[in-house]
Amino acid sequence: MKEGNPIRLYSLDEITEIFCKLGLHICNSFADFSGKPSSDNDIQLMVYSIRE
Repeated sequence: MKEGNPIRLYSLDEITEIFCKLGLHICNSFADFSGKPSSDNDIQLMVYSIRE
């Protein structure tokens, strides 16, 4: 990619679908390191997952 922004933001639904295909189960998601619940309005998304 020579032009544009190569960064891609994923929604929690998209990440859940990707993780499911990889055999991972999302247990919880957070918006920051203090444990704030994630929402679609937050840019940062952290997920806690386990392999099924």
